[in-house]
Amino acid sequence: MVAVGDVFAFTAARKWVACQVIGTINNYWQVVVFDALSTKRPSASIVNKAPIYVLRHTRPKNEPLYLACPGDPPARFERIGRRPVALAFTLPKTFRTSPRAGEDSLPVWAQWIYAADQVKDDLAKQPTPFHSKLFPTWKAVDPRALRAIDAAVTRFAAAKPATEAALRKAVVATNRHQGEIDTIGAEELFEKLCSIAKRNGLDPDRAAAVIDARREW
Repeated sequence: MVAVGDVFAFTAARKWVACQVIGTINNYWQVVVFDALSTKRPSASIVNKAPIYVLRHTRPKNEPLYLACPGDPPARFERIGRRPVALAFTLPKTFRTSPRAGEDSLPVWAQWIYAADQVKDDLAKQPTPFHSKLFPTWKAVDPRALRAIDAAVTRFAAAKPATEAALRKAVVATNRHQGEIDTIGAEELFEKLCSIAKRNGLDPDRAAAVIDARREW
């Protein structure tokens, strides 16, 4: 039976990660995951004065792992004890994935396993950084997606004169990474493709129509 104060631990990337039930909200357990990692099964005291775990690499980046979870945790979560709830920080209510994004509210309403999956992804080996000269402000985009988008736009720029077929091919290629393209990024990508089309001899109005008909971002 779960109770407020219970401390659990799960493994991710060969490390133990601790979390604690700190209260209830609308019949869900309020769960905080701590940035308190251990190579050995920890004691419940590991949560004392520990900071909250904030996602650094996986999506959504910058999300503090403050969750609202239903029911009992799965067997993957081992109960390691009970401690008085004494957080060393004020519970966050919102977060931003990037300076360009809007605010998302907390807690995240999710199954318990969300915490374990997110930490596992966050601790996994990260791809080599990629800095795009075409989109230098896209700092939060996954390097693999950014590299692919950059390559698709570069290939279109090399098509001289520009053709509708080449533009459609570029848009379809960028669609594969639409989850990485935020609202501002979508407009920047749209303007970049239109600018290249105009420069290379394709009517910009026609180019805009082709992009709008094919894009998923």
